[in-house]
Amino acid sequence: MACPFLVVVAIDFGTTSSGYAFSFTQDPEAIHMMKRWEGGDPGVANQKSPTCLLLTPELRFHSFGFAARDSYHDLDPEEAQHWLYFDKFKMKIHITFRRWDDLTMETELEAVNGQRVRAIEVFAHALHFFREHALKEVKDQSSSVLEGEEIRWVITVPAVWRQPAKQFMREAAYLAGLVSPDCPEQLLIALEPEAASIYCRKLRLHQVIDLSLRPVTNGLDSDGSRPFDSSDRYIVADCGGGTVDLTVHQIEQPQGTLKELYKASGGPYGAVGVDLAFEAMLCQIFGEDFIQSFKAKRPAAWVDLTIAFEARKRTATPGRANALNISLPFSFIDYYKRHRGQSVETALRRSNMNIVKWSSQGMLRLTQEAMNELFQPTISNIVKHIEPLPVPGAVGGAGGVERREIRATMQFGDTEIKVMAVDVMSNRSVRASIDFLSN
Repeated sequence: MACPFLVVVAIDFGTTSSGYAFSFTQDPEAIHMMKRWEGGDPGVANQKSPTCLLLTPELRFHSFGFAARDSYHDLDPEEAQHWLYFDKFKMKIHITFRRWDDLTMETELEAVNGQRVRAIEVFAHALHFFREHALKEVKDQSSSVLEGEEIRWVITVPAVWRQPAKQFMREAAYLAGLVSPDCPEQLLIALEPEAASIYCRKLRLHQVIDLSLRPVTNGLDSDGSRPFDSSDRYIVADCGGGTVDLTVHQIEQPQGTLKELYKASGGPYGAVGVDLAFEAMLCQIFGEDFIQSFKAKRPAAWVDLTIAFEARKRTATPGRANALNISLPFSFIDYYKRHRGQSVETALRRSNMNIVKWSSQGMLRLTQEAMNELFQPTISNIVKHIEPLPVPGAVGGAGGVERREIRATMQFGDTEIKVMAVDVMSNRSVRASIDFLSN
């Protein structure tokens, strides 16, 4: 049976960053990933666009991504209080509504300025932006004129999302005009870790596993270039901005399909947890009432501060000895002096937080201990979530599965995750890495 779609467009709607890719069904292996985004930081390769949305005071769409961030930054402080800026709003759905049954079409999200808008409208604005952007790119790559019903859309969602949340995303896609409710099969809602697992199936072993410790025969590793086969069982840990999702799969031969060894699971253990820890640290130093007042009265400056922290957070590594400098906006320093009648430096000194210093250049200096304190709760949650996973093929223990104590360390880069896991009982270690830009 011939495929009714000529092109497939997949949208990675992330908590921190979002992007999309597409391929024509006549050549599905040729995947076109969108890398050209309006705006962005000079000298930085932007594989995705920030998941932030800007609406006018009249609640009309203004911009998304880098354009939204930069436009909001350039607004006059007084004028900015009337514009609606949404950042990392996907995760706010999860944080605010722990019970998914509470999520409805009337659920509201709060903008940085405190104004509330229906969540489905916020998501629809973002999806409509991707629709227009993707259609233009697809048309530039196609020699024929495509009709709307010839495009299949795919939207990825976290494994932790339940059916009400998936239906919410589908309704937002209908509202955005991606597809019609009369053609629901045109939209596919896919779990993020399962999509990642399918991608891993196409990788060679040397692209995933560090083979440097394996025995070498005649100067060659005869095993490293082979694809995954039926003897290979693997865990995919999708560590995103909002959630960490896990799948355990095995490839079934000869059909090459994936067998699920452990149901997809996840939790709110993404990088946003580090951001929240940083905000809590600021509240501890300067007072929660001041931070909340600053966010309400100087919303654009607060966004500038979070962007500055995000940039430095990405450079943090476990072995780094020197402190990380976080630039405080001038309006933060000035507003604190007006609000409290004392300097930022005095507040730091009185807080007795020795792991955070003050630089005369107007910057917070976060020591290695401070960064560890910010990262540790999130990392601990990831490890706790991975530990209960069964060892494929093991016997004994509760439910016929042996529980093993595994200690894991993870290093997160912009496009790569490196993991080392040590079996405490045998002291055997495994290293793995996934480079998301690898072909």
